Amino acid sequence: MTLTMAISTSTPQVSVAFRSDEGILSSFSLRVGRRHAETLAPAIRALCKLSGVEVDSLSRVAVDVGPGLFTGLRVGIATAKALGDALCIPVVAAGSLETLAFAWRHDPRTVASVVDARRGEVFWSLHRRVPDGSGVETVRAAQVSSPSDLARGLAATSGSVVVTGDGARRYESELSSLDDRIELAPSRFDYPSAECLAVMTAETEGVEAALVSARYMREADVRIGWDQR
Repeated sequence: MTLTMAISTSTPQVSVAFRSDEGILSSFSLRVGRRHAETLAPAIRALCKLSGVEVDSLSRVAVDVGPGLFTGLRVGIATAKALGDALCIPVVAAGSLETLAFAWRHDPRTVASVVDARRGEVFWSLHRRVPDGSGVETVRAAQVSSPSDLARGLAATSGSVVVTGDGARRYESELSSLDDRIELAPSRFDYPSAECLAVMTAETEGVEAALVSARYMREADVRIGWDQR
């Protein structure tokens, strides 16, 4: 049996899930702001206990590598790599924007995944479901831009669009003026889900832990602030 632990910490939400060959066994999600380091390890221990899963029985680890919060990404990726090294199991890397879009894999509309990048910017990309509805494909690559540039990009997209993610929620006012082809997803879809991550990566080949790295897409906020000063 293949047993996967999925970890997503790229946003203010910490999310962990276990998946076997039969499907999702258990999951945990909690919005923690910037307290990822204090939350993730206890969450994993609690979920193991509740699920009756032993960490050393894991076959692989899947981790959200961003883009997203700099500190959150470092916590999640460091944890996944530590488990991969200690257990000698592969680590599967997946993007936060793809994971957000995957929740809409059965919807025929274009999906705009939008993660709050702070400092008045968003990370975003466009996706569409694959023909059999088993996943999504990227039709516009990830980029970082202002909310107004995002709005222009959405307005130029043909057909109906569902916009998902905490970045879309934060800048809802900038997007509300767009035409009725564009719909904001319900708030339960604001953050990448470890359950979606586990399912999305079920057939993805893992790599050695040392080969996994974050997709930051820009410098950390503290570095940007230092350079500005």
